[in-house]
Amino acid sequence: MVILLSIKPEFTKRIFSGEKKFEFRKQKPNFPASLVFIYESFPTKKIVGWFTVKKMISGTPQEIWDQCGDKGGISRLKFFEYCRENDLVYAFEIERSFKFPDPFDPFTLDSNFQPPQNFSYRNYAIPHVGFDDQKVLDNV
Repeated sequence: MVILLSIKPEFTKRIFSGEKKFEFRKQKPNFPASLVFIYESFPTKKIVGWFTVKKMISGTPQEIWDQCGDKGGISRLKFFEYCRENDLVYAFEIERSFKFPDPFDPFTLDSNFQPPQNFSYRNYAIPHVGFDDQKVLDNV
């Protein structure tokens, strides 16, 4: 099972540059997230890469900000706007990321593709470009 997240271009750039070490979410995934593929939203609308999750942290917005805010690649104001009306939020600690040299259109894999609103769980294979070897892939 592959987890796919929709992320805005400004944040994908920060993930791939290493500036953004945490990805924040208002919901917990239904399945453990160790490997996440990134669907970059408008205007790109393509799957642009992946990241591995070191751990997931949950807490109140203030607790998460205190633990992760300085490495979240987002301003305090935008973070709290994003979290408004949520008592519990989640932070995925990004361990490793890879940007595909040629991002691909998800409609080539699934003609009924719908961009994920939060998490999307896929049963089809997404090319695992960027893994050093199969051993790494087997351990995520």
